Amino acid sequence: MKREENNNTSFFENILLFIGIDVHKLKWVVTIRTYDLELKTFSMKPSAEELERFLIKNYPGADYRIVYECCFSGFWIYDYFSEKGYKIIVTPTNRIYKDGSTIKTDKIDSRKLALQLSREMLKEVVVPAKRIREYKYIFRIYDKQKIRQGQILRQIKAFLEQKNHPLKWSKWNKGLLGKLKEIKFEDKLFDLKFGNLLKEYEYIVEQIKDSEKIIERIKEDEELGRRIQILEKINGIGIISAVRMCLYLFDRKDKFESSERLNHYLGLTPSERSSGDKITRGRSGMCGNRQLRSIIIQLAWMTVRKDGALLDKFDRVYKKSGSKQKAIVAVARKLMTKIYAVIQKEEEYRINIRSCKAA
Repeated sequence: MKREENNNTSFFENILLFIGIDVHKLKWVVTIRTYDLELKTFSMKPSAEELERFLIKNYPGADYRIVYECCFSGFWIYDYFSEKGYKIIVTPTNRIYKDGSTIKTDKIDSRKLALQLSREMLKEVVVPAKRIREYKYIFRIYDKQKIRQGQILRQIKAFLEQKNHPLKWSKWNKGLLGKLKEIKFEDKLFDLKFGNLLKEYEYIVEQIKDSEKIIERIKEDEELGRRIQILEKINGIGIISAVRMCLYLFDRKDKFESSERLNHYLGLTPSERSSGDKITRGRSGMCGNRQLRSIIIQLAWMTVRKDGALLDKFDRVYKKSGSKQKAIVAVARKLMTKIYAVIQKEEEYRINIRSCKAA
């Protein structure tokens, strides 16, 4: 462990110290304790360097174990301490044990973290590699750009509705943008704002194109490149969706222990609650990215027409349930099971042609 040298004999030499950090923008509340005794709870400015200096000065030679909650600050605190050799974990907020108390303060939260860390009650978040986090951040920017594009389109339509313009019923395409530029409203301020919206739309479209070019370059990554190629070759998956699936589902081959865990993460596995004669079945709680689930359902509709095994699955579930929605979710579950297998083996996805012809 990389630490500053301290030649003084220390009472805390090799003693386990558990440090809980309640992180906020303007301050941190820190609790330091042993297994049996709370030593200190205090506030400090948000600085990993200062906390490290404080620990080395006041508790030299101790074995530090550090924890903080997943929060707005991301993983830079984790990066700082882990790179220096300290044992640190990030824990999800919803996995911290709550005692039912109605009183909540930063000091109480900090003490809970330190105590539950000492009792090994906390679940650890698997922190992605730095480059994976950076790739995901690019996607977050891209998604916000797409959201803004939709907002501008709705605002343009609202302008046309306001004036009852005949183009309000037109479908959006490249030719329509040229027609909209030719529109002149009598009210100068109204016309000026409408023109500004069109300019903003053109700007955001260019920004989206630039983001897509950057996203496409992620497939050059040495570790992810092969997996992205496998996903991209599946009928119905474009390069953007392939990169997204790889980053959020297959950035590590051991991210999911099994295909069942993967499907549960995506909310594709059925759930059941039963009590006596009452049985309620539904979808399991979703843990992952909702946008991914939507993409996978769309992908299932495309591949079910090509893959005979998936078509057979759709027909069986549809005949049994009478619901196309349930049938396509079952297809999506089977599809992700197949994708999980080809990613693990690094093989290309194969369509069941024989079954397809028979169907």
